[in-house]
Amino acid sequence: MIKVNSLIKSFGHPETRVLKNLSFEIPQGQFVSIWGRSGSGKTTLLYLLSTLDKPTSGSVTLNNNNPALMNEKQLHDFRNLNIGFIFQFHYLLPELSALENVLLPARRNNLHKDYEPRAIELLNEVGLGEKTSRLPSQLSGGEQQRVAIARSLIMKPKFIFADEPTGSLDTQNGQKVMELLLKAHNEYKTTVVLVTHEKEYAQQAERRIFLVDGIIESDETKG
Repeated sequence: MIKVNSLIKSFGHPETRVLKNLSFEIPQGQFVSIWGRSGSGKTTLLYLLSTLDKPTSGSVTLNNNNPALMNEKQLHDFRNLNIGFIFQFHYLLPELSALENVLLPARRNNLHKDYEPRAIELLNEVGLGEKTSRLPSQLSGGEQQRVAIARSLIMKPKFIFADEPTGSLDTQNGQKVMELLLKAHNEYKTTVVLVTHEKEYAQQAERRIFLVDGIIESDETKG
């Protein structure tokens, strides 16, 4: 479960408050979209939920763990074992094959040989089973993003945080990404938090949090 309590995030001098006293919970296994216009605070919120940034005040806990209280090693270990990240740009290492990129999180724990069968299985699931040895430069943009999704799933994370994962893709590939996220959510009971500015993708989540100027304007769950 993710718990957000009186969360405030400010930047700069003079201070600009981007998130304004947010409190809510995300139960384990829920698929949530956070959406809104540019500047609404949605990406800032995702970075706080996903341990990539710390709040100005208030707290975020993931399964009763407060990332703001962890040292660098504890935070690294927690992320690697519990969290999968997907960004608008895939951030694949260009000198590594698709398979090697998927195995990067396992390699950090020297488990890449143990996880290789799972990596191959995931690449098959995302439709790239015949392209495991290809470099990112030999893959299309949509294929590279699917490699990034497989990489995010390799350690069977409890949480996946996706920041505009369809933003650089055409409609067809964007929908494929959404289908893969929904499949991961349904099959692995992973908590998925998706940031998007596109209403059509936001509506595919079971819960939709709409931000306006750092405040939750609406919070709806499918009946």
